[in-house]
Amino acid sequence: MGSPGEGRWGLRLSAPRLRVGLGMLLLINLGRLLVWLVALVVRHPLMAGVVLAVTVCLAMWGAWGTAVVLAVPVLVLVGWRLAHPSSFAWLVGTPLRGVWRGWWFYRRRWSWAMTMTGLHRTADGVTHLPRLRRVASSKWADVLQVGLLAGQAPEDYDKVTERLAHTFGALACRVRVLAPGWVRLTLHRADPLATPVVPPPIPDVPDLTALEVGTAEDGTPWRLRLLGAHLLIAGATGAGKGSVVWSLIRALGPCVRDGLVQLFVFDPKGGMEMAFGRDLFTRLEDEDYEQMADVLEDLAAAMAARTRRLKGVTRQHVPTVADPLVVIILDEIAALTAYCPDKAVRERIKAALALLLSQGRAPGYLVVGALQDPRKDVLPLRNLFPTRIALRLTEESEIDMILGSGARERGAECDLISKSLPGVGYITVEGVREPVRVRAGHVTDADIAELCTHYAPTSPSPGLAGSPSGPPRLVEVPDPDADVA
Repeated sequence: MGSPGEGRWGLRLSAPRLRVGLGMLLLINLGRLLVWLVALVVRHPLMAGVVLAVTVCLAMWGAWGTAVVLAVPVLVLVGWRLAHPSSFAWLVGTPLRGVWRGWWFYRRRWSWAMTMTGLHRTADGVTHLPRLRRVASSKWADVLQVGLLAGQAPEDYDKVTERLAHTFGALACRVRVLAPGWVRLTLHRADPLATPVVPPPIPDVPDLTALEVGTAEDGTPWRLRLLGAHLLIAGATGAGKGSVVWSLIRALGPCVRDGLVQLFVFDPKGGMEMAFGRDLFTRLEDEDYEQMADVLEDLAAAMAARTRRLKGVTRQHVPTVADPLVVIILDEIAALTAYCPDKAVRERIKAALALLLSQGRAPGYLVVGALQDPRKDVLPLRNLFPTRIALRLTEESEIDMILGSGARERGAECDLISKSLPGVGYITVEGVREPVRVRAGHVTDADIAELCTHYAPTSPSPGLAGSPSGPPRLVEVPDPDADVA
């Protein structure tokens, strides 16, 4: 091998020197400046527009004229902010905050931050950085759209979320995949879940695909899909499972009142938690395990009958008064599947639940289960719940049992949730990789009493033979359009 500067056969090579005149050098630098200005305008059109407008005003009317002209939009913006703060924040405040924080807080230190956290790559002596595309900022968090480098994966960012949070002075950092080659980094500056969440207003017409039950970590409403999904809620004693269940029931209030939703509630703990809402329920079972098994078997039989009736008609049940959505709420499901003292009854319950969980989503028989112990031998059916919420848990291993393998590495730190934050947890939804931190609304006994007063069913349930609170068994409502022999 030759020394540096020598060719393959030992001949010394040198690059030709190009002499450039002063005029050409000025022209080249002027072109570079023009390209930089165009890129600046494209990247920050609002700022460029303001600078251009001020420059034109100064040229036309001078300093005093410019001050008068600028005072008009300033007064308009101040009036808008006072009269309609929500629309002002959405259309003006939030975008401006994102532009300002993106430039001042992130782009200026981006190279340093990516290098110190190990997210840069060096090839052929050139350092390559992930691309910061856009920054959006809210009251609680900054959201960064970041383009991955070749050879990077979202897991590379999962591993350094704590470093990113400390680097940018945030409380926490969450990573979510946006599209192939792009991730979203959410850097939380403040925590809207640190104080109890006020239950959201009850809508006149609830959306069963997006029931508002609390607040997410970025301050936006937490909306929970119920239609077509079973729900599992896991948490240690005092973690706030009741907050999630009652927030869900509260959001369903108008549908319960109008007969579009029936609630079948099982509380093996003797009714201490759920008896407050007895007037809202089509059926409440809280003492007799054998009676619970009977009702669950009846529900499974009714589900099978509805499935036969809807076969070839629709792939997803649509709730109506004549054909309501049936929501089966099991408070402490382990008491039914593992702790029931009668083995024969316990096996009947497990068999009925297996049918409801495996077949009930399409015909509108949905299961909402809450439990404390997520072990497989306690709840062997947990994989049949597509939507899962993990509140405070005592061990790291329990997190993966509920939310799936690797959930804690992706940010679901359920074992670190304080006992002073009941109702705080992480949720995963089928098809979404990343868990989301949320907090359910704090529903008091007075709220439940008011709920019973205003949203108790106004007419007997059509799918029952007898009184809703009595022991009669269920019967499937016949198809009103069927031919009568």
